[in-house]
Amino acid sequence: MKTQSLISMGLLPILSVNAAYTWPSKYDELEDILYLQAGYRRYGFRDGVTPCGFSADGSNRETAAEWIKTAYHDMATHDVETGLGGLDASIAYELGRAENPGSAFNGTFGFTNNYASIKSSNSDLLAMSVVVASMACGGPIIPFRAGRIDAVQAGVPGVPQPDQDLATHTAIFAKQGFNTTEMITMVACGHVLGGVHGVDFPQITGDNNETSFPHFNSQYDNFTNSIVTEYLEDKSIDVLVVGKNDTFNSDKRIFGADNNKTMTSLADPSNFQAQCRDIFARMIDTVPASVTLSEVITPIEVKPTELSLALGANNTLSFTGSIRVRTTHRNADNVTVSLRYRDRNNNLSNTTISTERGRWQLGQSYGFAREVFTFYEFDTAFDVTSSISSFDVIIHTAGEADEINTNNGLGFPVSDAILLQAPQSCQPQIIVNEAGQWNLTITAAVRADRVGEPVAFDWVYKRFIQGVMINQLEVQRTVMEKASEEIGGYYLYTATKPIDTVQWSTTFDLVLGEGDNVSKLEFLSTGNLASTSWLDEKVQEREDAHKTRRSAVGARDILYSILFDIVAATQHVLRI
Repeated sequence: MKTQSLISMGLLPILSVNAAYTWPSKYDELEDILYLQAGYRRYGFRDGVTPCGFSADGSNRETAAEWIKTAYHDMATHDVETGLGGLDASIAYELGRAENPGSAFNGTFGFTNNYASIKSSNSDLLAMSVVVASMACGGPIIPFRAGRIDAVQAGVPGVPQPDQDLATHTAIFAKQGFNTTEMITMVACGHVLGGVHGVDFPQITGDNNETSFPHFNSQYDNFTNSIVTEYLEDKSIDVLVVGKNDTFNSDKRIFGADNNKTMTSLADPSNFQAQCRDIFARMIDTVPASVTLSEVITPIEVKPTELSLALGANNTLSFTGSIRVRTTHRNADNVTVSLRYRDRNNNLSNTTISTERGRWQLGQSYGFAREVFTFYEFDTAFDVTSSISSFDVIIHTAGEADEINTNNGLGFPVSDAILLQAPQSCQPQIIVNEAGQWNLTITAAVRADRVGEPVAFDWVYKRFIQGVMINQLEVQRTVMEKASEEIGGYYLYTATKPIDTVQWSTTFDLVLGEGDNVSKLEFLSTGNLASTSWLDEKVQEREDAHKTRRSAVGARDILYSILFDIVAATQHVLRI
């Protein structure tokens, strides 16, 4: 689909749409993970807690409860006076402590690790896990903010233990920044789901078998206030309330800390949901004082995704991608999307780029709270001399005025200074040295007027730590060298770096220039690169053809023929 419709921009009725969000944002990846749960393009974060009582580790586990537990234990290191500790993923380094028994924590990281990246920290994902667990279980929608920074070592101890007295618990929660009412609310909301594992606390359950898992309440797999009502009606099954050894009945002591005043107020289902929303938001937003969180991340109305500008054949630039439109409150069947764009010199074109709605699963993705997003795809080309610098998104709804999203007046930016040449980039799964490494080859096209400036790719190295489930991420730079003469106003640059095989799926940035004159292409995936290069494929095709006629051709002629093909293929690559 390479289309540009000849629509005069002066004839369009306009309803200007300029939301506070400006693209791109450093939180775009987290917004996708949170809201694209199913459908056409899905991250599937909710899969780990759907249905609510589910656990991939068996019937005696509940992942949703474990996610909430992990986040609280991680946050519990916070000291409100010093500003140290909080939700920072330090729990990954604290699992040798008696206050953190069991496999829930590593189980949580075993899932969230699938989403961790330079754009989505482990601590942000822990916070998100509370949000997703609550929504998957019918609980409140908890506002999610981003910007947490992962710790690189353990924090101080501080998780309350069930055999501690009320005064100790009150002091521990106060250190974290919570008063008595908030302590009661936190424990009640935190013990809506799940129960106590006998293998971790046999002194509480009286049974140390893996199957021992007495629940906190009768509706342990549904976010209701039964933990409260059963307690007030003297029908509790919570072993931290009615346990045989009163020393471990910590929930009973905490729930009654204000003579049941707070618990009585939580007996109202609406108030319970509201208070759990607020206390969980407080919990996940309790971070070290050095961390500044973002505003609440809400679903974006219009968002470009997977944009690619690359040097193509015949002095053209290939431009592909999608526009994600929030259609929760729109009838997507009545919506069409087009782009008006500006050339390299910022001149507005008198034509638009048309799009087509994605076909797989109707081009729609779905999130919690019945959120719907529809994707509109495009594939077009520009002459290299005119190119593109930005675009606006036009949303046409039948019978209504067109909406033009200008990205807060800035246009959605597209840089043509440095381009990823995916066909000439690859990651062959072939061991190249005694260390058992593979080669990662990245090729970029650099605009002729920027030649002479430094070119590199910054890739994210995952440092594995013995006994710790999460990785520490380090950005390492590889310098790229010029590899061609001028091709349509661009020069090719390339670099090859040996990498450990465990690093095969990571991300990288292309970087051109330095100081105030830096151009970047960010968050590119090595996992999307071919396992063989275009040149390797062509050479292999020729070698296979030679095998069928080896008996008729001398070995020297075969060698000359292969060398000729290599030269021809190389020239083709340089011409693109």
